[in-house]
Amino acid sequence: MRVLICTAGRHGATDTLGQEMARVFEHDGVDVDIRVPESVIRVDGYDALIIGSAVYSDRWLPAAKALVDRVSRSPHPPVWLFSCGPLHSSDRPVNVTSDAAHAAEQLHCVAHRTFPGKLDPEGLSAGERQIFDNSGAVAGDFRDWVGVCDWAREILACLTAGTPGS
Repeated sequence: MRVLICTAGRHGATDTLGQEMARVFEHDGVDVDIRVPESVIRVDGYDALIIGSAVYSDRWLPAAKALVDRVSRSPHPPVWLFSCGPLHSSDRPVNVTSDAAHAAEQLHCVAHRTFPGKLDPEGLSAGERQIFDNSGAVAGDFRDWVGVCDWAREILACLTAGTPGS
């Protein structure tokens, strides 16, 4: 079985979620390719495609959106989507972004999950820092490693059972 994981991020949190999913798949003998969206032209030959994007200002990154557009134009394997972020304060719920909802519809994806991310203000650009300072977001590492691994196992179970739509 071959799985392609494509992640679009700016500061590494989204990429590490994809790497952790790959580790779960590889542990069960799955052949996994991890690539940046810009490098993917074709997805034939894969049994599953997982696309993840960081969320900034409630939007997916352009590279992930462009990959969704490319993949949607031709036959493709079952697709799972994930969003990394947005980080939020306790009074602001995390919602599915319009970009993730659009991608899910366009690719007829099996599922979409939103995972909390990581925010280190020291690594932000001046513009990102200004947005952070005014957003109410909290700095820290909020990635849910157990949740990520559990979701990867759910995907694997669907693929192994031959029922990705369930």
